[in-house]
Amino acid sequence: MPQPLFFDQIKYVPSIEVAMHRGLWSFVLLFILLFFLNEIKDFISLFNSSRKIIILSITGILIAINWTGFIYSVSIKQVQDASLGYFLTPMISVIFGFFFLNEKLNTNKAISVMLMFIASLIIVLSQGNFPFISILIGTTWAVYGLLRKQIKVSPATGLLYESGLITIFALPYLIYLSFLDIGYISITFNFTTIMLILTGAVTIFPLFFFNLGLKYIPLGLAGVLFYIAPSFHFITSLFVLNEYIEFEKIIAFILIWIGVAIFIYDVIKKKFT
Repeated sequence: MPQPLFFDQIKYVPSIEVAMHRGLWSFVLLFILLFFLNEIKDFISLFNSSRKIIILSITGILIAINWTGFIYSVSIKQVQDASLGYFLTPMISVIFGFFFLNEKLNTNKAISVMLMFIASLIIVLSQGNFPFISILIGTTWAVYGLLRKQIKVSPATGLLYESGLITIFALPYLIYLSFLDIGYISITFNFTTIMLILTGAVTIFPLFFFNLGLKYIPLGLAGVLFYIAPSFHFITSLFVLNEYIEFEKIIAFILIWIGVAIFIYDVIKKKFT
């Protein structure tokens, strides 16, 4: 089930509470997996490097903010705004790759980035107000990708630390909600409880493969390929969640995919010549 459809099923649960459950159950799931794979020692070794701990602490905060923004956008039926945020992410990633990682930006890639920028600008101007959710989601995810590129940590190990950091704050918060009897999780394992627990699974697997990809391909290409996910979000918002779409967004969507096609063509051409 695509993430927008999944979180739409529990949109009545406050966004911050869902985000805290995502962190908690992601940590539980990853810990169990790594325990049986005998990789917990890699997690423990993280604490020998203050640099890795600092960077992973920052990325942990970034994904917590990103999760909350995305969940909130679903709850208020603005999945297209969340989609725009993820559309902005690759453009920011390409720029980061050029300035910070010395990744090349030739004519084709420059044209691709420009088309993405124009498309994003069209959407921003057509909103009529500042797209706070889009900027929040796009920026946090791009910086997350850049920082994770800087350290040699396996995807699963890094995610275990990040979700563990969130859990440190999530667990007391969720216990407090239960103490006040206003939390949505229940020991009866009703629909809401099961969905909240499953937030760990729908979170871990996309993040795991995103981080795995960052290890083997340039940050710019990883960013552009990441357009696949927000494209599905966009289509879901339109045909399943029945969100209204303006003509300007249709034009921007076409420009974005033209830019993606040019970028991918350039990468493939370079690889086979």
